[in-house]
Amino acid sequence: MSNDLERLGRDVVGRRRELEIVVAALRADRHIVLEGPPGTGKSTLLRAVARAVGVGFEFVEGNAELTPARLVGSFDPARVLNEGYAADAFMDGPLVTAMREGSLLYVEEINRVPEETLNVLITVMSEGDLSVPRLGRITAAPGFRLVAAMN
Repeated sequence: MSNDLERLGRDVVGRRRELEIVVAALRADRHIVLEGPPGTGKSTLLRAVARAVGVGFEFVEGNAELTPARLVGSFDPARVLNEGYAADAFMDGPLVTAMREGSLLYVEEINRVPEETLNVLITVMSEGDLSVPRLGRITAAPGFRLVAAMN
């Protein structure tokens, strides 16, 4: 962990304590909520951490229009008409991509996300998997973490 922090210290200056906490939480397989005023470097810090520990990074801007379908993904209507509900006709959303790849899913402004979308995230955090109608169950790969931010 100290090697990660040394590398991070070059990218993120003056945030050593926050870096230690975020890296420790990720190493302990924990999900994280970052809180702070706009422009304080929450997303910059997290991108640097993802690079340093070698995990993927999926970014989602939280707002009232972030529906479960936008977060999870959906079937391509044209392909469904031609091929039916085949697994390769499903277009992964950022949540499914992060789960399959074991990446960090960063949801900015989580306090603006509708309740039905929050319920999907809560289920994934507590169960580690997600049931998608006509697709089946998706289990989070090792390394998947949700990091949410709010002001």
